Amino acid sequence: MSFELTKILPLVVYPLGIGLVLFIVVTLTAATGSRRFSFFAGILGIVVLWAASMPVTTNLILNSLESDYPFIDIDRQPIVDAIVVLGGFTGRPDTGRGDIEINDGIDRLLQGMRLFRAGKAPTLVVVGGAARGHTPESQLMALLLEEFGIPRDVMLLEDKSRNTRQNAVNASSIIKQRDIKSVLLVTSAFHMRRAQAVFEKLGVEVIPAATDYQVGETDPSVLDWLPDAEALWGTTFGIKEYIGWVVYSIRGWV
Repeated sequence: MSFELTKILPLVVYPLGIGLVLFIVVTLTAATGSRRFSFFAGILGIVVLWAASMPVTTNLILNSLESDYPFIDIDRQPIVDAIVVLGGFTGRPDTGRGDIEINDGIDRLLQGMRLFRAGKAPTLVVVGGAARGHTPESQLMALLLEEFGIPRDVMLLEDKSRNTRQNAVNASSIIKQRDIKSVLLVTSAFHMRRAQAVFEKLGVEVIPAATDYQVGETDPSVLDWLPDAEALWGTTFGIKEYIGWVVYSIRGWV
């Protein structure tokens, strides 16, 4: 199965995809006179989208992924052989000015940089490829690290992988070639369970250094039960991560 299909097919099980499918069903059944079925499909579509868009739903799903990886102060992290930073937060420079587009996951790079500057490892392994014709993400990460004052000669770049499994396979090969025994693995807290399991399955000694937490400590509010676009995004990410875990489990990768 192509990389594109692996990204497109899961869309039909995400809340927005389910809602759109149900509303298409509403349109088709209404046109054929099946009004009762059309009514229930419409109500179900509204319920799915409303429930998925509530912050309370997002927090429940993402907290179930993040709770096993509480924040640990950098000073309390052990000294290891290398720091592995997973990508997933940059885009290619396409503005004509050489800018690098980033998203909230930039916390991963910042965490890796802080750990390095704290002397937790002498080497940074930056991991991430790109679609054909685009600049590999690890190269963009290296450019950003250099801008922050991290010397290029302490970095090892993995520039072929395009998903978590490939991240681990390719990075573990680099790690083992250089006789690196233990690593601090840096990725988003909601992604850490799957990422750690894949690396450990390949025989890499991993110490989690989670970051980019999505669920904070907030006072409950009636607004938590109202639809919110950002909450829909968070719910979708949580569902995506659970789907990834199920697929990886079936394939024996975790």
